[in-house]
Amino acid sequence: MKRLLLLLLLAGCDAWPESPKPPAPLPPPESAVSRGAAARARALAPPGPPVDAALLAEGAERYAIFCTPCHGARGLGDGVVVSRGHPPIAPLPNDPARSMAAIARNHLGAHPLADRLDPRQRWAVARHVEALMRAAP
Repeated sequence: MKRLLLLLLLAGCDAWPESPKPPAPLPPPESAVSRGAAARARALAPPGPPVDAALLAEGAERYAIFCTPCHGARGLGDGVVVSRGHPPIAPLPNDPARSMAAIARNHLGAHPLADRLDPRQRWAVARHVEALMRAAP
C-alpha cells in the first residue's frame, strides 16, 4: 500500500505547475553612473599620465600588438591587413587630441580597446602615436 501511495505521489509531480517568470529588470535611472565609470573618465581625461621613457616603451609595445596589423609600424595605414585585401586605412591623425579620442572612446572608427587596455595603457599608445607622427617625414 505504501508503494502504491508513493507511486501516486511521484506521478503527480509531473503535473506540477511551472513557477512564473520573474519580471524584467528595470532600466537604471538616467543619472546612474556605472560602477567605476567616473574614475575611468577621470583617468582618460587630459593631460594623462606624465610622459616618460617607460610610458613611451609601454605605448610602443601595446601599439605593436593592437594597432600595427591595421595601421602599420609607422602609422601610415599600411598594415598587413591592407596587404591582404582590407580596404585602405587612413594614416593616424597627427593631432594628439584626436589620437587619444580615437583610442579612449572609439572615435574615428577605431576598434574599441576598453576591454583590452586600461586607461594608462591607452594614454601610452596615444603618446606613442604622437611620437610616431613627430618622427614621420
